[in-house]
Amino acid sequence: MEKEILTTYEIASRCHVDIKTVINWTNDGSLKAYKTKGGHRRIKRADLVEFLSKHNMPISLKKRILVVDDDESIRIALRESFESKGFIVYLADNGFTAGTIFEAKRPDVIILDFVMPGIDGINACKYIRKMEDLKHTKIIFLTGYPSKDNFKEAKKAGADICLAKPVDNEVLFKEVEEILGVFADG
Repeated sequence: MEKEILTTYEIASRCHVDIKTVINWTNDGSLKAYKTKGGHRRIKRADLVEFLSKHNMPISLKKRILVVDDDESIRIALRESFESKGFIVYLADNGFTAGTIFEAKRPDVIILDFVMPGIDGINACKYIRKMEDLKHTKIIFLTGYPSKDNFKEAKKAGADICLAKPVDNEVLFKEVEEILGVFADG
């Protein structure tokens, strides 16, 4: 279910701009906003859609997830789980295909398998982290080979979170909510 009231942080994340840009839009009146008693800016979904339309910016406000795993059953299960929560989900079965998708679609989160044929998760993660315009993309590693060394290597490559397979879809969803600040108050 999409939220009707959004924070400046949520809008910055969804529009792939700095939070200061969103604040400037509200300060100059381009984007209608109101302030809470605590001084936090809030924007109505309808006002954001109107602003985006007026400025020829993409209107999709749903979060985008790229699931990269060579196991088809995992890809399908995660797609069904996240689509049921309102996310737009893209799938890739290897690091090379993932590269073309994340460059074209700019997902908010990438769920990345550690071991895959061709370009593995570590090298895909390093590539993503070198791209300036993807530096805010969140990366969650899933691995069937959990160990301190693998988790350490994934973090060093730029992963935000590392989880062992099999992972409960609801646990993974809660991690995604937290990492994206989907229900953040600020």
